[in-house]
Amino acid sequence: METKLTPSLLALAIGATLSVPATAEVVLSQYVEGSSYNKAIEIANTGDSAVSLDDFVLAKSSNGGGSWDTTLPLTGRVIAANDVLVLSHSSANSDIQAVTDENNSSVVNFNGDDPVALLNSDGSVHDMLGEMGDVDWGKDATLVRSDFTPSATYQASQWAVLAKDNIEGLGSLEADELPEAFACTQDGSEPVFTSIQDIQGEGETSPFIDGYPYITDEEYFVKGVVSAVTTGITKGFYLQALEDDYNDNTSEGLFVYTNLSQSDLQPGDVVCVKGKVQEFYNLTQLKAENNNWVKQGEQAAPQATEITILESDENFEQTLERYEGMLVKTTEALDMRVTRTFGYDYAGRRNNMVLAQGRINMQPNQLFAASSDEALQQSEENAQRRVFVESDQKAADGQVPFYPEFGRTDVDQDGSTEDYIRIDDTVVGLEGVLSYSYNEYRLIATNLLTQDNFVRNDPRTDSPDMEEGDLRIATFNVLNYFNSPFGGDANQHGDNRGADSYEEFEVQQEKILNAIIRLDADIVGLMEIENNGFGDGAAIRQLVEQLNLRIPKKKDRYEFVAVDSNGDGVTDENDSVGTDAITTGVIYRKKVVKLKDTLVIPMPSQQAPEVLDDSGKVIEDGKNYQRDTLAPTFKVKAMKGIKGEDDRITVAVNHFKSKGSKCWEDAAPVEDGGQGGVDADKQGSCEHFRVAAAVALGDALKEVKGHKVILGDMNSYGMEDPMLVLTDYSADLYGKEIKAARNTYIDGEVQFGDQGGVITESYGYINAVAMKHPTSWSYSYNDEVGALDHLLISKSLKHKVVDATDWHINGGESTLFDYNDEYKGDFPKYQDHYRSSDHDPAVLELNMAGSFSFGAVMSLFGLALWRRRQ
Repeated sequence: METKLTPSLLALAIGATLSVPATAEVVLSQYVEGSSYNKAIEIANTGDSAVSLDDFVLAKSSNGGGSWDTTLPLTGRVIAANDVLVLSHSSANSDIQAVTDENNSSVVNFNGDDPVALLNSDGSVHDMLGEMGDVDWGKDATLVRSDFTPSATYQASQWAVLAKDNIEGLGSLEADELPEAFACTQDGSEPVFTSIQDIQGEGETSPFIDGYPYITDEEYFVKGVVSAVTTGITKGFYLQALEDDYNDNTSEGLFVYTNLSQSDLQPGDVVCVKGKVQEFYNLTQLKAENNNWVKQGEQAAPQATEITILESDENFEQTLERYEGMLVKTTEALDMRVTRTFGYDYAGRRNNMVLAQGRINMQPNQLFAASSDEALQQSEENAQRRVFVESDQKAADGQVPFYPEFGRTDVDQDGSTEDYIRIDDTVVGLEGVLSYSYNEYRLIATNLLTQDNFVRNDPRTDSPDMEEGDLRIATFNVLNYFNSPFGGDANQHGDNRGADSYEEFEVQQEKILNAIIRLDADIVGLMEIENNGFGDGAAIRQLVEQLNLRIPKKKDRYEFVAVDSNGDGVTDENDSVGTDAITTGVIYRKKVVKLKDTLVIPMPSQQAPEVLDDSGKVIEDGKNYQRDTLAPTFKVKAMKGIKGEDDRITVAVNHFKSKGSKCWEDAAPVEDGGQGGVDADKQGSCEHFRVAAAVALGDALKEVKGHKVILGDMNSYGMEDPMLVLTDYSADLYGKEIKAARNTYIDGEVQFGDQGGVITESYGYINAVAMKHPTSWSYSYNDEVGALDHLLISKSLKHKVVDATDWHINGGESTLFDYNDEYKGDFPKYQDHYRSSDHDPAVLELNMAGSFSFGAVMSLFGLALWRRRQ
């Protein structure tokens, strides 16, 4: 008999009539991965007698994970001679069900990256379809067998590819009469070709498109040379014009959409293709169906074109539009900066990296008040400057596909890799084809990068680069440092949020310790440390003990601030700061400061009414909580001979309510005083609740004498409402009203009632980092950076500030370098200080012993009267 070829397959296997072995053979013969649950697997018996499947198992490897984790024994099933068995998902459409022998929703439930196999009774592979490694080898496609020899490894050449939802031939091994293949002719002669430049036009959309349905009725012939073939993210190939039209405003490239997961085309192939012009979600493309293309020759593969900004370009989006569909290259002059390192893109549902032209993208509320014209303008400019960088195929765990050496080298054996990507690096010599999807320009990389392709605008450092005084204060989020699962005291308030294994915990601890040692601060405020008391097995005690083991000089070692929360006269595992599973903590050097008093400032809770949707379902219960503030007061030993308030400094360590979980104001309808679920000012959730916390903190610290520093993870960017309340807010200055959340309570006492609170004054603190480095940042979210971790000082300290900065060891580094093993594959583990958390430490240098100028002069001559590192 003949192979399973249907009319539309001839372009893929012209005239193929491969003979089937005379003996009976059981093989996978067709695979359907269509829309929704339109999924099916066909098994064929190519012999002349019936075959029992008792010794076979149909198996699937979820996401190509390497094991056959979902199986279906085929015992009891028989396939007649020259016949097939079709298994489909129970929710497949009626056309598939019409030729289905049996429904199955476990094995026959795949998404294009799940290999399928026939296993022998001993577990060995008899016949396999697909690639291991979480690769989209069969997504949105129908595969039909053209070579019926079973293979224990996937042989793509044995399979012809049909478009998504095409089920021609499913349920039968009979071959139909084969038509002629596509020929590049029109009425028997060479067609009239339409140029790529004419299809692209000079505007944002093709001049061939005139509104909905954004596709032409007429088909056009186009000829060009292949610059790239993509069978993963964008299924098709990219054509480059054979002739330049010397018009900078028209692109020389065009994407040809085929919806095929395999292709024999190569860069340099000259191709004739017929298809309809389409604007597919603002990507100009040629939609080619039924294999309507043919290779006509070969020439040198196109060279990547350097992207150049024209003076006439209104913005960088307009620049990119001129190169849509082309093979392009970044240059040092173009200055494409990493504004998000390689990681998961939730919108695109894949791993990628984001670049921004000329500068990194600052979160709009970092430099400008939320909802101001300037913040809105910043947001618009961020969108115009960004371009995503990704690979055609899904990236394997622990790998950056266009940078294969990423994180793999440690040439000098110093415990850190030389191959890394950091936010603010300029990427030079990156090549790829320029596409557009999910409302973003996307560069699909076609070459491989090395460390030589990166200009380090903000290089790694082993310690904070800053001017020094005589007192260093820092804030450090330790990213859920939990020791209770690994021999520490039990947590009274919740479950483990940190390392999942002892091996992960060891890496986490070493990275944190390395960071704190290099931070070299005299007082460190900690966030996200486990709230399991102050006893022998407390997380903060273990952290300090391990830290001191690595500090040679006894006088340089640390102690921690303990709290007797239950008033029993001792500090042990039953004490805590607040009632969350994580808390704030403080460690300090006794040689520099002496602990005088410890204050815990209770933060507000919200006890508001439930918010219901139209069906009466609760969408927000109105009950929200914050972590209490730990505020110890120290006497600064550098201030010898000075008594009273001037020698005291209170360090209030905070971790305000996060932006992720909703509060009443976020969920409630606008007519009831809420925001209706809309975050118009990009402050995230619970900004009103954080304003209430800022008021509680400001009011409590009014009663504290001496110098004051507010530090910690405020979950607020530099110019968001809680920060304005703590610094310099007035309605006249900022032209906006700031409100606190409704129904807030502090220790059971009403703070703000049913109407919330309108804030009319601020507390006058100074943002020290912003004062010294106005564009500094400490955190990365999506492709924007900003500071959530702050150091706010009382006005009494302003003249004592030597320097203040964010130390970029975490926020700008890839998540592949953190302690967690998930999604890392065989990625090497490093115990250095890089990516010890997801937040950068913020560091403040004060000169407490005298004026700044005096301290600076004495430092120059090495005659400082008091140095902590003597």
